[in-house]
Amino acid sequence: MRERFAVYALFALGCAATAWFVLPNVDLYDVIANHPLALVSTPPVSVVLALALVALFFILPSAMRRLEPDFRMTGMRVALTIAVLVLVAVVTELGYALAVIPGIVVAVLLSQALIGALLRVRAGAGPRDVLPALLGAVRSSVHLTREHFATTLGVLIASLAILLVPFLLVMLTLIVLGVRLPPTLVVMAPLLFLTFTYFECVRYALIVRWYRRLASQAASV
Repeated sequence: MRERFAVYALFALGCAATAWFVLPNVDLYDVIANHPLALVSTPPVSVVLALALVALFFILPSAMRRLEPDFRMTGMRVALTIAVLVLVAVVTELGYALAVIPGIVVAVLLSQALIGALLRVRAGAGPRDVLPALLGAVRSSVHLTREHFATTLGVLIASLAILLVPFLLVMLTLIVLGVRLPPTLVVMAPLLFLTFTYFECVRYALIVRWYRRLASQAASV
C-alpha cells in the first residue's frame, strides 16, 4: 500500500468530497428503511465501490512485483485482467447455477488464473497475445490447484475473510453513524475506501505467495 499511498489518499479525498457535497440530499435511514440494498447506489457508497475497483489496478502490480520485480501494468495487462475476471465470474456463476458445489470447485481451480495470465503477457505484448495468455493461464491454474484443492480452498477462504470481515465492520459502522450523525459520512466514506485498499493489498499478497509456492512445487516435480 505504501507504494501508491499518494494515489490512495487522493481517492480517499474524493470519497470525502463526494460525501460532503451530497450530504444534504442523503438520508441513510430513509434509504435503508425502504430498500436496504439501495444503500449501494447512494453516492457516498457507490463512489467508494467504484474507486475501490479502480484501486485494484494499482494493488495488483504491487502484489505482482513480489514475483516479478520489474512488473508494471500496461494497457494489455489491464485488458487481460478484465478478461480473466469476467471469464472466471461467468464460469463460476454457471457452476453455482448448476449447484453450489460445482461453483466452488470452479472458483478454486481458476483461482490462480489471473496471476498466471499477467505473468504470461510481457510488457510489449499486443492484442493477439491476450487470448493465448488467457487460455494458457486457465490450464495452468487448473494444473497447479487440482492436486492442492483443499489447501487452495482454505487459502481462498482466509483471503476473503481478511478482506470482508474488516470491510463489513466498517460498512456497518458507516451505516450506524450515518443514520444517527449524517456528517460522519465525510469521515467514514474515505475510511471505508482505505479499509478496502489496505486489506485487499494484504489479500493479494497472500494469494501471490500461494501462487509462488504452487509454482515452485510444480516445477520441482
